[in-house]
Amino acid sequence: GSPEGNVVESTASMRYLVLRPLLRDVVLSMPRGATVIYPKDSAAVVSLLDLTPGDAVLEAGAGSAAMSMSLLRAVGPTGRVHSFERRDDFARIAERNVRSFLGHCPNWLLTVGDLNEEYPGCGYSPGAFDGVVYDMLAPWECVATAHHALRSGGVLAVYIATTTQMSRTVECLRDSGQ
Repeated sequence: GSPEGNVVESTASMRYLVLRPLLRDVVLSMPRGATVIYPKDSAAVVSLLDLTPGDAVLEAGAGSAAMSMSLLRAVGPTGRVHSFERRDDFARIAERNVRSFLGHCPNWLLTVGDLNEEYPGCGYSPGAFDGVVYDMLAPWECVATAHHALRSGGVLAVYIATTTQMSRTVECLRDSGQ
């Protein structure tokens, strides 16, 4: 209950400096359903997207919301993040994690459902997003959605685990001509 920066003393007369948990601390210990994107990787994704306050980001594969929280921090209160998560159980965990660490985030929208099925009903005009992040098993299935969502010069970042997934995604991007 002490404010950050206070020094408290234990019953054994040990002194401790009170600090707030950092995002990396929260991510490493938060409840999860899906495998989380660790802080070193989310930092790389945010850097690759070249996000600044006020930017808009589309995220597919919210999982436990580790990446969502990094994106929200990067775009600030004037930006927005729209996350999609197929699994309702993961979405509930993501919502709890975001609320627990960041509080109420009016600039974060979480949609439960398949990106390709749900995105068209959201009413976004072409080029509504500065960045798109895919953390999913088959990102090549969502290339057309990324093309619609991204502004000219916007960046797509795909977080995948295998070279087979990478190869298939790159082939699909090339074949799409987009």
